[in-house]
Amino acid sequence: MKKRSLVCSMAIVWLMAACVTINIYFPAEEVRSAADRIVNEVWGEGDQQPAPSNPAASPEAGPTSLLPFSIGPASAWAAEGVNGADINISTPQIRAIKDAMKQRTAELRSYLDGGQVGIGRDGLLKVRTLEGLDLRGRSSVQRLVNAENQDRLRLYSEIAGEINKNPNRTATPAQVQEIFAESWRAQAASGWYIESGGGNWQRK
Repeated sequence: MKKRSLVCSMAIVWLMAACVTINIYFPAEEVRSAADRIVNEVWGEGDQQPAPSNPAASPEAGPTSLLPFSIGPASAWAAEGVNGADINISTPQIRAIKDAMKQRTAELRSYLDGGQVGIGRDGLLKVRTLEGLDLRGRSSVQRLVNAENQDRLRLYSEIAGEINKNPNRTATPAQVQEIFAESWRAQAASGWYIESGGGNWQRK
C-alpha cells in the first residue's frame, strides 16, 4: 500500500514539473523590431523608407528547458513577458543613449556621405580613409566614430539587460549587436560604404 502511494506521489510531482516546464530563448524577432525602430529614429528616414532587416540572416538561439520551483511567477512571466510583447526600449538609459546618437548624426552624415566613414560588418563605424581631410577633420572624424561606437555598445548592453529581466528569455550584448548590425546596413543611405563579409568595402 505504501509502495503504491509513493509511486502515485512521484507521478504527481513529475506531472506538475512537466506542466511548468518553460523555454528559455533569445527573442530575435523582438530585438529585430526594436533595432529597426531605433536605427530609423537615430538616422531618420532620409531619402528612403527604412528597409527591414533579413530575418533569415541571424538564427535564433534554440530553446532550453527549465523546471521552476514555483508555478505562479513562472506562469506570469511566460504569459506577459517583462513588457508585454515588446522589449522595453524606453528606459532612461536607453533614451539618453539614443538622444546622444541622434545629436551626433548630422556630423557623422557628412563623413558617411564623403566615404571617409563606413559601416563595418559588425555594425560599428570604421574610418575608411582620411583622404581629403585637414588636421581638424581627421581629429573630428576619429572622435565621432569612437563616441558613436561606444554608445552603440552601451545600447546593446542595456537592451540585453532588459531582456534578461525576464527569466524566460536570455540575451547577450553580442547577440543584440548582430541583429542591430543588419538594421544599420539595411537602413544605410544610398552611396554609403558597407563592409562585406570578406572585409572589402562596397557602396550601397
